[in-house]
Amino acid sequence: MLPIRDCVQQTPGYVPGEQPQTTDYIKLNTNENPYAPPDEIFDSLEEELKKVRLYPDPVSTKLRKAASEVFGFPYEQILAGNGSDDILNIALRTFVDPGETVAFLDPTYSLYETITKVHGATIKTIPTNDKFELDSPLICPEAKLIFIASPNPPLGKHLNRQYLQETCEQATGVVLIDEAYVDFSDEDHWEFIKQYNNVIVSRTMSKSYSLAGIRVGFAISSLDIIKQMDKVRDSYNLDRLAQTLGANCFQFQDYFQDIWQKVRTTRTRLITSLRNLGFLVFDSDANFVLASPQWIEAAELYNKLKERKILVRYFKHPRISNYVRITVGTDEEIDRLLEVIEQLKNEA
Repeated sequence: MLPIRDCVQQTPGYVPGEQPQTTDYIKLNTNENPYAPPDEIFDSLEEELKKVRLYPDPVSTKLRKAASEVFGFPYEQILAGNGSDDILNIALRTFVDPGETVAFLDPTYSLYETITKVHGATIKTIPTNDKFELDSPLICPEAKLIFIASPNPPLGKHLNRQYLQETCEQATGVVLIDEAYVDFSDEDHWEFIKQYNNVIVSRTMSKSYSLAGIRVGFAISSLDIIKQMDKVRDSYNLDRLAQTLGANCFQFQDYFQDIWQKVRTTRTRLITSLRNLGFLVFDSDANFVLASPQWIEAAELYNKLKERKILVRYFKHPRISNYVRITVGTDEEIDRLLEVIEQLKNEA
């Protein structure tokens, strides 16, 4: 009998969105950016490849300094991670002992539950209302760590700002605000770091900076918090290619802001078109929309789209079992999606 920890054995593994092994799918299931980064970010890559026998900078100094210029915080208050999922795990291991409590919303990013269970911590879920919004602050005095995504998946809307502020004010533990999708919206939570000494903001370059395949994320917080999290961070947690490409991307803010606006424009068209095709669709601040077809079961729609080489995301979570989550793709990809959905509706 293998000596596997009970909390690991009893935890279902996290299920990521399907990554097809062929290139003939329209892939609208994992919230990747449909647009490539600028070619110029690869200019210095050949030089870095010549150095792969050497360890990378263990603290990602150049990357953190580039992030500092964009985020507006001293680089000493920024911790780099192997994607923002790494940041979530670092926070969990820094602030929570096994058996202590972690709180988050229901529904939200499902990885919060997986990593909390594997860590052996206790989970406190706080349900959103029927519109997947907050009716009040997240009050959980026993929580050593509160994960809050804003915009919050799978809905994709920012949470009530006043309730978030009250959550930070009243929390006895640390509040981590996960801003994975924030660049597709009109607001952020930078001032929360300045107002409260228990707040961390996490960011990722996977979505808005088109680097999902490289894995670059950040924690931004007070110097005291970052110093403690840095003790937990794996040594050399970002390879030299990730550090280089991440730092290079930050030099092209105008390019990426144009992309973010393009996604937002397509998102508006997608929402309007789906509503015209008989879907209940929520507004979104992210690069995806949550939509419920009123003329077919969501699971059936997911399968029929997949048969036609279009991937969207379907969750079996009871509260969203009749919804699909659709990533905002290029205009051409969305045109094809809408064309197929219209065909399916006419056949229904």
